[in-house]
Amino acid sequence: MKKRVTRWIVMMAAVCVMMLFPAITGYAAEGTLMLSDPEGMVGGEIPVTVRIDGGGQPIGDVNVTLSYDTALLEFISGTSVEGGDGTLTLTRSGTGAETEMVFEMLFRGLAEGTAAIRVTDSTAYLFSDETLNLTAGESAVTIGPDDGTGGTAASGESAERVLGQESIEIGGAYYNIYENFSDALIPAGFTRSTVQYAGVEHSAIRQDSSGKVMLFMITGEEDPITVLYNESDSTFIRAERVDVSETFYIFVLSSADGSGLPEAFYETSLALHGVNFPAWQNMEANDFYLIYALSSGGVEGFYQYDQVDATYQRYVAPVKTEEPEEEEDTSTLGKVQKIITDNLLILAAAVGVIVLILFIIILVLSIKLGRRNEELENLYVGDDEDQPKLRKKSRSQFVGYDDDDDMQDDEDDYLEDDFEDEYIDDYADSDDGFEDDFEDEYDDYEDDEEEDMKEYVPGKSPAGGTQQPPKKDSYDDIDFIDV
Repeated sequence: MKKRVTRWIVMMAAVCVMMLFPAITGYAAEGTLMLSDPEGMVGGEIPVTVRIDGGGQPIGDVNVTLSYDTALLEFISGTSVEGGDGTLTLTRSGTGAETEMVFEMLFRGLAEGTAAIRVTDSTAYLFSDETLNLTAGESAVTIGPDDGTGGTAASGESAERVLGQESIEIGGAYYNIYENFSDALIPAGFTRSTVQYAGVEHSAIRQDSSGKVMLFMITGEEDPITVLYNESDSTFIRAERVDVSETFYIFVLSSADGSGLPEAFYETSLALHGVNFPAWQNMEANDFYLIYALSSGGVEGFYQYDQVDATYQRYVAPVKTEEPEEEEDTSTLGKVQKIITDNLLILAAAVGVIVLILFIIILVLSIKLGRRNEELENLYVGDDEDQPKLRKKSRSQFVGYDDDDDMQDDEDDYLEDDFEDEYIDDYADSDDGFEDDFEDEYDDYEDDEEEDMKEYVPGKSPAGGTQQPPKKDSYDDIDFIDV
């Protein structure tokens, strides 16, 4: 059972490994390595260009080995090129910005014929560490007879560099002007020229479109560098060539202070061929940088570098539209409005403070008025406990008296209202004799009722019995008690 499980595990592992092989090989990209086919003469300098194309993708590390015929060619110098005696090594590391790499080499023709320069080995990677397979070609250098201008060089002696006497500090290092540079170093759009520096004439190159002057400078045994020379103030600016396409390139410059750029750009640095150049990163889009450069067409200014696509494009700053200035109102109302507008925040704060103070004053006065009203109410009304209590009256005190009052009221209502109404309605048309008799009878009835009314006096009689209220002569003598 264990053996079967082990076999299944081994088989599954083998299948997984086989499935990984296509993925591994699929990461290799295709590129090209091309060499130029120049023509020269015996004793003359012959430039050879090596161009590596990454197929539109940023190139990383490159290492190429070349071989050449030492009987026909002599190696003089080259950019990022080392070696001699028939073998040369081209080495460079990309910055992620170049989709192409160009190597310049300079040979001297030793004898007539056609000399071949071949690629014997090459190793290249993209900037993303993917393998770059290079399809390599070879160069055929045609060497013609000597025309009489390079006789001394035909003997095979190496041409030594001729440098200026001035030591010039650039970027923390000291350089000398390279005087006898070859035509292979002159980029397209430039011509050989001279320039005055420190009272001495030096070899230079001048751009046809802009008139800008550049010098080649050397320190020690290193390859020459390119600097932009400002003739007005005799200053030097470090420059580095970046090939954007086969026909377009830019010289990245170490000048410019970034003044005038939008606030979204933050100053930083960008490394090109091992040299740090000032750059400004877009904080709203971190993949974009601005660098200051001179193009092959003579345009000097900021260029936008896209780190993802490794492309360069001329940068145009957004134009700010200025609003037309309003005419100042010199009237009194206009001056007041201007003062209010200029001090709007202060006025708002003052109004807020005033409103707060008024609110506090109203609150304090309300509290005081409430307390004053309470004090006055307690002073004039008093509490319920301080109010005098009235003795509750009993109905028994008015026995015989209330009933007489009620009866008297009823009789009065009857005699004065109902009886008069009945008399008016029923006997209005009767004679005067009947009316007089009825009034006499009514008066006798009232006299009898008055005699029956007695005044109630609390207490007892001297004999121990209940005291009887005395008779009253009329209603005016009756004492009424308000209930």
